[in-house]
Amino acid sequence: MNAGELCDAFREDVGDVRNPYLWSESEVWRYANDAHRMFVRLIGGIQDFTSAATSVAIIANYEVGTLDPSILRILSATLRSTGLDITLINYTDLGKSVETDYGLLRTIKLDNTVGDVHSGVIGMEQNKIRWINVPAVDDDVDLIIRRLPRVRLVDDSDELEGVHEDHHSELLNWMEYKAFLKPDADTFDKGRADVCKALFEEYCRNVARVDIERAKHKTRVVAYGGV
Repeated sequence: MNAGELCDAFREDVGDVRNPYLWSESEVWRYANDAHRMFVRLIGGIQDFTSAATSVAIIANYEVGTLDPSILRILSATLRSTGLDITLINYTDLGKSVETDYGLLRTIKLDNTVGDVHSGVIGMEQNKIRWINVPAVDDDVDLIIRRLPRVRLVDDSDELEGVHEDHHSELLNWMEYKAFLKPDADTFDKGRADVCKALFEEYCRNVARVDIERAKHKTRVVAYGGV
């Protein structure tokens, strides 16, 4: 199911197939985008290591890097020039002592020391990472992330990124939840909206997310001895 088919299925489900429509085209597309993003958010995001969102530029003498706004979670970070891991530190851990690779304790702190980038602080500002140290040279950091869809659905042929075809029809519940909250005498139905929302959230957490977590684990081959 592509974006156009999703919008058509919504109109069929709610019986809104003839002009004048109860819900405008712009409203239906807005509901489709909202459902797409919410589904991806509730399943934990799209795992990604290849898109432009997974690359962060290190700029010499500039201590701040910019993260793609679609990122929900960073799973790992690697310095491209050396392949060495970049340690990610939450800003709430600043000032605490950590053990280094050599068994020594050092305190995490921000200063203006120029040198090799070995770690970065996240959470200080949205979509930013503060390098430790201040970079001496330009470089790049490669990330493995979980993220939201990076582009909006705007065309009938647009694909539902990060949503397996088995789950496409479940997006209709979120679309209908939003639709039945429209403040109009012919559309507002709080009870029906609440039911659609509950069905959508339950499906995402208890069906779709379980499928995704299962797919992360490789199949194990078990060898049995002769009887």
